[in-house]
Amino acid sequence: MPAFAERTDFTLRDPGALGALLVYDWRLRKLLTDDEVITEAVDRPVSTGVLRHLQRLGFIKAVHGVRPHGGRMRLWPIVEVLKLQIVLDLRHLTGARLSACVDALNLDPTAIELAVDDWERHVGATGDERSAVSRSSAGAHPLADQAFITGLAAASVQAFISRSGFDTVSEPAFLL
Repeated sequence: MPAFAERTDFTLRDPGALGALLVYDWRLRKLLTDDEVITEAVDRPVSTGVLRHLQRLGFIKAVHGVRPHGGRMRLWPIVEVLKLQIVLDLRHLTGARLSACVDALNLDPTAIELAVDDWERHVGATGDERSAVSRSSAGAHPLADQAFITGLAAASVQAFISRSGFDTVSEPAFLL
């Protein structure tokens, strides 16, 4: 049971608070539902099975809210969705299994932390530089190439933020 406790966090225990939070756009609340992750946010194929798999591997962590009619709802903080985008981009570019990509990203977690922690600086940026990330000239496999992984992580976060249009969402009128 301790492993499960590490992967989940019942942050929103009040069903009313969860309902009020979900009224706002995910770019304002910086917390996404499964459906928003799958249909809107991530631009690579993803399913709830992929989310569960990455959660079991300990790569991403959901917070949970209690629904008004009972049960729970998984919510994904924006930093976890950025990590998801990075691993999906790495899988897309290398063709490797998802678990192998997670292992490669876990070899040097600072690359992901640097890219994810500074995500707000990309708000308002345009373009997608993921295809411009080049592999090292040493001929190393991309999953073993830390420079490639670091560059891809930064480009992946930049592409996600610029594609999502964080600068186009306005604050609710009562917060202005």
